[in-house]
Amino acid sequence: MKIRKSLTSLLSLALLLTPFNLVFADGNMDTITMNNELKKRIEVNIDSAITGNEREVIADVMARLDEEDRENVIYVAEDGAIYSNKMELKETTEVYDLVENNVYQSASGKELVGPGVSTNDFSASAIKDDTQISPAAEVPNPSGGSGPYRRVFSNNGYNWLSTYVTIPGAPYVKGNVSTDVPYVYLGGWGSNGNGIDAGLQYSTAFDNWSPTTLANGAMVPSTTRYRSNQDIYMKFYVTNPNECTLAVSGITTTGEQLTTTIVRSGVSGWDKSGIGMRVKRMTTIGQKPENMNTGSSIKNVRWHDITVGYYSGSNLIYSSWGSGQTGGYHSVPSDKVSVNYVSPGEETVSIQL
Repeated sequence: MKIRKSLTSLLSLALLLTPFNLVFADGNMDTITMNNELKKRIEVNIDSAITGNEREVIADVMARLDEEDRENVIYVAEDGAIYSNKMELKETTEVYDLVENNVYQSASGKELVGPGVSTNDFSASAIKDDTQISPAAEVPNPSGGSGPYRRVFSNNGYNWLSTYVTIPGAPYVKGNVSTDVPYVYLGGWGSNGNGIDAGLQYSTAFDNWSPTTLANGAMVPSTTRYRSNQDIYMKFYVTNPNECTLAVSGITTTGEQLTTTIVRSGVSGWDKSGIGMRVKRMTTIGQKPENMNTGSSIKNVRWHDITVGYYSGSNLIYSSWGSGQTGGYHSVPSDKVSVNYVSPGEETVSIQL
């Protein structure tokens, strides 16, 4: 019985990584039954209007996701094509390409100010002057540009991150000028230094937040909006080689408890092993141009109950974010960023320009 249970569990995990169009040559009835059950659980979340190849593509993507992340899925293929299990999301989601420093534009002409210029430059020297940081840490340069930020990043070896974050609303967050945009987000750097940002973007005009991702020089936000002044659950993880996923759960502006998932393909340097990869959490005000005296602010962003991990085969190995997992911290500029630090896995961040 124990052996059969173990084999069944392994088959279930394997099926999560198996496209539906695979034909099982051995004809094993248990395997076919489980595959059909998985397919049924996924198909029920796909609108009937999604058909043909598009339906097959999004079903395969959803099979790789954690079950709780299959509710509202946006998949961005490497060529920029948009797929979704919901027709409304497919029709309203746009790709915004980089057109100038920290500014992104969609094909319809809409513009977004990004979360800031990311850095892929890591120093090889270890940090030895901070007891909260592992002495084996490699550190990204505290630079970038296009806005202030608080960054906390992990040691090498992590590609999975979940957290609760308290997202503020007016008057504790505001873009005092239209080109100042507050963000809270996760992400990190792949084994080749390739970065991805994945989290929430604030709207000063509407006092709410939307899930968004930035990878390969293109931003892809969701049109789903979440209420301010709540605890949001965010998760960032690798679902396939060169494929990273953001899942955001909370209460939307329509009062629904909803999970929105954005999957980005073609993000090189990321795989299940976690080797050479690092994750991060960020509180920022993206700007165009950078100006530390606009009066914009984001206050009382509380990060807590943070978990980091990596995969060993098909098993997720995870732990609370502690000093042993911490690569370092950056507050840039230090006179504009204040932190109520509790532990490596809990702090409250405020930025006042």
